Amino acid sequence: MNDLREKTRLCSCCFNMCRDVCSVAGATRREADAPRNRAFFAEQIMEGKLNLTPEIADYFYRCAMCKACREACESGMDTSEIMLSARSELDDEVLPEKLKDAKARIISGNLYGEDSTDVKTLISKQLAQNKEETLFYFGGRLRSGRGDTIKSTFSIMEKLGVDFRVIENEPATGQLSYFLGFSNDAKKLGNKLAEKIKSINPKTLVIFSACDLRMVKLEYPKLGIELENIDIVSLPEFLFDILRQKNPSLSDWDAGVITYHDSCSLGRELRIFETPREIIRMVPKANLVEMAFNKDQAPCCGYGVGLEITHPEITKLMARRLVSLAEDVGAKVMIMGCPTCRNVILENLGYENNSTKPKREGSVEILDFPLFLERIL
Repeated sequence: MNDLREKTRLCSCCFNMCRDVCSVAGATRREADAPRNRAFFAEQIMEGKLNLTPEIADYFYRCAMCKACREACESGMDTSEIMLSARSELDDEVLPEKLKDAKARIISGNLYGEDSTDVKTLISKQLAQNKEETLFYFGGRLRSGRGDTIKSTFSIMEKLGVDFRVIENEPATGQLSYFLGFSNDAKKLGNKLAEKIKSINPKTLVIFSACDLRMVKLEYPKLGIELENIDIVSLPEFLFDILRQKNPSLSDWDAGVITYHDSCSLGRELRIFETPREIIRMVPKANLVEMAFNKDQAPCCGYGVGLEITHPEITKLMARRLVSLAEDVGAKVMIMGCPTCRNVILENLGYENNSTKPKREGSVEILDFPLFLERIL
């Protein structure tokens, strides 16, 4: 607690180096949403200078946990860790109303409900592959949606001759529970998933959602959850290795300017920056152009490991801002390393008829890597 108190004090009296890269403040344009100000509220409460009210507690959830503040801070201060500690101490009565409504479903690991009909069909066909050493973990958000990413994944794996396994009923990783402050419930969900994976005993575990990957690789060890002797990789890493091994013929698809969005968890947390770009550069005519904010400074798409639940209005602003950054460099296509980022943008800005463009005049086409590879294989 003393260490947290000192970090909060230092952060609250800083001269705001992190403001310009904060994903939330950059979208809302509110000075109060800068990381320093959220830390100020936490510091004032710990010092007994402010009473904790629902209005103040709400600021602890106006954070995407994206870690951009840490990258901008010369002392390496991580305001999201202060917010996570604050959340874990809050009583239910001061939680945001939308979080109160969703809490039971979040801590049960069933926020997104059952798999969509299309996904159920795809999964049921793949269950016969029960001896493969590679296991795909899609996550509830992808499985409950339209299923286009999963369908494209199955298609490109067939084209490349890659066998894999799936889980019929995937337990949640617990990442939403964890980052919203319900760590004990997150640990229960994590142990359930770990036991399921151990019973399958894959050699390689491919986790599609970057936030799920972040949870399993970085947060599980903190909770005492172990997945030993399993190679846990991101989707871009897996696809890059497969493409190098198989060396397939790729089309010379000329999409115009292509840009790439670094998701918070793949980029700042797991430092996976170049592999996704190398996949794009495999296409002979690919014209990859970087957005103004990229790599360490890339903004959050709006998912924010729970931000879209507590503050959906901020998520919409963040999604709109990210698309604007792509439009600013003349991009016709924006490729997402994490399928969740793509879903967040399209769900918040609406779909065009082809389901890959948000309803926005002049908008870029939004693809993840399975959809991108299906175009060029």
